[in-house]
Amino acid sequence: MHIDAPSFFANDETRYAESAGAPSAEALFALRVAGEVARQLYESGLELQFALAPSAARVEVLLCDVEGVALSRLTPASVLEIAAGAPVFGDVR
Repeated sequence: MHIDAPSFFANDETRYAESAGAPSAEALFALRVAGEVARQLYESGLELQFALAPSAARVEVLLCDVEGVALSRLTPASVLEIAAGAPVFGDVR
């Protein structure tokens, strides 16, 4: 996977937007990477589904096929790794 780094840093408009509560350049970049990972997962026939766990204080994450069939329950740490571009189950993508 190849993601180009954003070029947000050098102008006054960016500094104003960040001070006004806009997401930081790093946050925008992380969202872009996660979006690309979601697209690649979907093209591989996979998707992540999020739901409140029975306790309602926790979020449950399932790795599913695109028809919604749950293949595996994931830990929050593994979801963050996948969102950052780590392979799913070895090298499914």
